[in-house]
Amino acid sequence: MECGWTPDDQGLQQILQLLKESQSPDTSTQRSVQQRLEQLNHYPDFNNYLIFVLTKLKSEDEPTRSLSGLILKNNVKAHYQNFPNGVSDFIKSECLQNIGDSSPLIRATVGKCHSLHL
Repeated sequence: MECGWTPDDQGLQQILQLLKESQSPDTSTQRSVQQRLEQLNHYPDFNNYLIFVLTKLKSEDEPTRSLSGLILKNNVKAHYQNFPNGVSDFIKSECLQNIGDSSPLIRATVGKCHSLHL
């Protein structure tokens, strides 16, 4: 499976932990996660991590993968014009390659991401 971008393992683990924490029913945990997600939007590779989790980490549970895609969708909607060169192409490529994912939830999430500005 060819990938045009490779995540840093430590960064990937941090984002996965954050995605899992965001599913907590505790509102203070959710607020903390939201603040950290907003901070991560300042890092150029953050959206690459999100698309990587959505499309490449098939070993992760579907809710975590889908949540990654929904955060990505919101980032595309809000910040697409500020994405560094290559990020939008990588996201578009990954969406197109994964539009036929075996999971209906992941297919729907990929479709939502791709249908925006890409």
